[in-house]
Amino acid sequence: MNKKITEYTLNEFKSTKKIVEHFLATDVSCRNDDKLLTYKVFKHIANKYNMNLYIPFELFQVFPAFETVKRLRAVIQNKEKKFCPTDLKVIEKRKYRKLAIKNNIYEI
Repeated sequence: MNKKITEYTLNEFKSTKKIVEHFLATDVSCRNDDKLLTYKVFKHIANKYNMNLYIPFELFQVFPAFETVKRLRAVIQNKEKKFCPTDLKVIEKRKYRKLAIKNNIYEI
């Protein structure tokens, strides 16, 4: 398994988990609304990097959930075998990320 991708993936999951836990602990409404939780996580990360990212939550709600887009892309490419990635680096990265998550999910 590619060690660099595994480390990056685990670090990404661990840091995101901390942010998610923060909002679940401090804003009860995030416990019942994935879109609000996602919005707050994105806003938090944007602020961390001093990015002026402002989308009103009402507008953010009309976007499909990010995991919906990812899952549908995966179904189209992996199950339907259509529009597969053409970049070998992307193929390799997805393969290693999948393995990293599968093999380390309980350590996150």
